[in-house]
Amino acid sequence: MSQRIFVTGASGYLGSAVAARLARDGHEVFGLTRRQENTAVLERIGVKPVIGDLSKPATFVGVLKNCDAIVHAASDPTAWAERDQRALEAIRAAARDGRVRRLLYTSGIWVHGGTAGQIVDETAVLHPAELVRWRVAHEEVALDLAGDEVAVVVFRPGILYGESRGILGGLFDEGRGKHTVTVPGDGTQHWEMVHRDDVAEAYRLALEYARGGEHYILSDEAHLTAGEIGKAIARVTGASAKRWEAAAVVKELGKYGEALLLSTKATAARARRELGWVPRHTSFVGEVEGLYAEWQSGHPAKVS
Repeated sequence: MSQRIFVTGASGYLGSAVAARLARDGHEVFGLTRRQENTAVLERIGVKPVIGDLSKPATFVGVLKNCDAIVHAASDPTAWAERDQRALEAIRAAARDGRVRRLLYTSGIWVHGGTAGQIVDETAVLHPAELVRWRVAHEEVALDLAGDEVAVVVFRPGILYGESRGILGGLFDEGRGKHTVTVPGDGTQHWEMVHRDDVAEAYRLALEYARGGEHYILSDEAHLTAGEIGKAIARVTGASAKRWEAAAVVKELGKYGEALLLSTKATAARARRELGWVPRHTSFVGEVEGLYAEWQSGHPAKVS
């Protein structure tokens, strides 16, 4: 059944994939973006643009109140905890004074922190990276919307890959532009990863099948190390992989650097079992040639 769905971060790395997938499924999708120049792109993928800012709910809450569901996929490395809090407040207002009855809330794999070589699931005790420590409380705030008759599903996707943006997109960019691929630390840490299109499919399935009150890890379960990923990118870009000492990573990148050094393994068995989710992409390293071609399509070679 077609629904009216509001997507935050609709022009962003994850949000654009989710918005496009839901539009293809026949839903009426409204996409929040802060920039006027993003509206044409959203319209091309079948999404109705809403110009607004999460820190200013008055710019979008009127549209939100008239939607059946919201996908909160926006992300911003600057002052994000405060923006996320404002977003949750707006969603609560839209539930109490509108028709919103389902929320798909985006958290992330880093709330699990390092897992000491163990493969964890949604029942594991959380040891969040300092960068995302606030997310643990915000997951609970989101789930509390059940008291306002909102069915809430919390997703914890791994590090995203695919298309031309994100952490892995940055490594492709370095490989082609600088002929080096810098791996944080000694490269032995495991990065739990997932293709952004597979995440979008999980959100589509959740709108139809997920019960409220659930958490879902989303991962391709390849359990690759940062070193393996860096070597694969170096190979296809004709670059050399190099290590970046852990202390230097933290000194330059702070809490974000600490998160990149975490070694995390997790399973998406619950999403497979309860949502019928079957990721099409199962290994970044195994598909690196195609992923590099995908990245190149978004970064055409410069003409000298």
